[in-house]
Amino acid sequence: MLLRFITFLILAALGGSAITVQAGLNAQVGRMLGHPLWATLVSLTVSVISIVPLLVIFRVTPPNLSTLDSAPWWVWVGGALGAFFITVALMAAPELGAVVFVSAVVMGQTIASILLDQFAIAGFPSRPVTIWRVLGALLVVVGVLISAWAAQAASKPPTEASISNPQT
Repeated sequence: MLLRFITFLILAALGGSAITVQAGLNAQVGRMLGHPLWATLVSLTVSVISIVPLLVIFRVTPPNLSTLDSAPWWVWVGGALGAFFITVALMAAPELGAVVFVSAVVMGQTIASILLDQFAIAGFPSRPVTIWRVLGALLVVVGVLISAWAAQAASKPPTEASISNPQT
């Protein structure tokens, strides 16, 4: 049980690192193509092209599409949210830098996750809000604020006074 948990924890961390790299690469594609939405389309197209061979390699049986008739309308929002995230990432990551961007993403995920767990939304089982979860979320928010402040402080050009008197 613990090994399974650790395995999924490592996979989640690797997935998180992939998101960071993906944001930078997609931003480069967006600059080359002239608009973030073109880069989003390219990214999603490459995703489809990448998943098809895996379906074949793992011999995944085709789904029963008739089950989608009973799906609630809101399950389709997931695809739109993926496109939204990719577009936001390739616009925001170059402006914020990797650390601030990913920290802000984790902050948004943490806050949304507390709500999803508390109210059992989007298929998640109910896991009540506890003081420890709120404290963890607050630490994430503080981490984002510190990272953002540090990034802003580092990006400010030196003033004339600090150049002539470096001890100030």
